[in-house]
Parts: sequence; C-alpha cells; structure tokens
Amino acid sequence: MTIDKNPPPYCNTGVEKSVSLSIDWIEGTYKTNEARRPMPLILTEECEECTGFHGYTNAAQYRDGRLEMWHSTRPEMGLHIQWNGTAMRSVPVDGLSLVAYLEATGFSFTRLDLAVDIRGHNFKPQRATEEIANGDYICRARKFPQWGDPANPGYTQYVGKRPSEIYLCIYDKAAEMGLQSDHTRVELRCGGKRANTAAKTILRGVDFRQLVLGFVRFPKWSQWGEIMGADAVTIPAEKKDSATKAWLLSQCAPALARILDDDENDEFWFKFLAQVQANRN
Repeated sequence: MTIDKNPPPYCNTGVEKSVSLSIDWIEGTYKTNEARRPMPLILTEECEECTGFHGYTNAAQYRDGRLEMWHSTRPEMGLHIQWNGTAMRSVPVDGLSLVAYLEATGFSFTRLDLAVDIRGHNFKPQRATEEIANGDYICRARKFPQWGDPANPGYTQYVGKRPSEIYLCIYDKAAEMGLQSDHTRVELRCGGKRANTAAKTILRGVDFRQLVLGFVRFPKWSQWGEIMGADAVTIPAEKKDSATKAWLLSQCAPALARILDDDENDEFWFKFLAQVQANRN
C-alpha cells in the first residue's frame, strides 16, 4: 500500500462541495488512576463533580467536555476518560494530536469514531440501503439495520450491528442538527480491541476513508468510489482462543499450578509434558 497515492482530505470554506475528516468520539482507560492523570496543558482543569457509570463511583465533567471517571476503592479499574461528539467539537486540540498523546502515554482505547463528512454532493444514505437490498456490497457484516422516523427528518443506514466491535453508520447529519442542508456523515465506529488498532493505524497516516473501504465496498455505486477514493485498509479482529483453549488456560492451568506448588519437586510437570507429547505423536 502506498498512502501517497490516496487523495488527501479536503474541506474548502465557501465551496459548495466538500469532504472532511474528523474524530467524533474518543473513549478509553489508563490502567492506573495516578491521582487523576494530568492531561496536556492546553486542556482545562476546570471541572465539576458528577455521577459516574460503567461501574465507576466518581466522575468529573470538565469545561472542555471531557468526562473522567474513577473508583474510590478499586484503583485497578484505572482512570476512564470519554470525549463524546460534543466534547470533540469543543476540545482545543485537533483530534489526531489528542489520539497521539493518549497512545504515547499508555491509554487503552475502548471506542474511537472516525467520521467522513460529505457536503453538497447529494450523497444520500438511502442509496446505501438500495445497494444492500440488491446485494451489491462487499462486507463481512451480516446485519444491516436502518432507521427512519416519519415524524422527524433524517435517515440512517447501519452496516453491522451496534454492539459489534466495528460497524458503519451512514446518516443525514444535517437533519440530526436540525438544518436544511446537504450534509451526510459516514462514520466508522470502532470498539474493544479494534479501537486500539484503529488508533495506531490512523497515527501511521492512514486516511479514514481507507478504513471505511476496508470495512465495506459498494462496487456499483460510483459516487461512493469517487468520494472514498483510497486504497482499502482493514482493521483485523484479534483472533480469539477456542473454547477448549480458554478452558485449558482458565481452569486446567490454575489446577496444575496448585498441584505443582503442593509437590516437593516438578516431577509431575515433566510427566504431564511427556503425556502431552505422546498424544501429539
């Protein structure tokens, strides 16, 4: 892959047609609280105490929008920080620089939303629904929920289920903001371990549109190809252990460790290894 061959993101003020990229949500945890780990100096320290969630007992809402949460008696839960969409529009530093700071200081991302905003192109999320209905898509997702309310403007097409570690949301952003304009957002939402992978990937300079194309392609939708015109880059899922491997690690390994601790020597350990090898042969 040669990133230089991809068209750069563009967003020209005053031009009717534009495409811009932004980070719309950052969330994750530092492993340790460290007495409320300090943020970059450009971020405000003005805050008000509020109610925590996700099992955290304490929380602070900062004036720049970020939310920090910690547990008063369980320091192993670490410090959880969230910048939602509103906070990302208020934070006095660009999203990519914030991701870079967090990644460099040991932050573990649990959610990262990457947005592609398309203005003035008459780019409609309903077209994605048509392509999906016709089977003209390439994607490993199996569910494609859609949402529309006849009493309120706006339309949303999802690619993948919302509880998934990664899914795509194509929606009428102008309607969401209550505006009469041509503004559609394509948003790749990454959670779990894929959020960490996505963070490392964009810090290497990968265009957000490459990740969108790595998740879903609409080969017969020419406008999709023109706007997302980039080399596809996938965010792979971490290979999970089988149920048998998980059982061996979580149940058998502790039992074997207890036996070895009770014995005077490691004779049983070598006997066990020999039996495993015999079964392999």
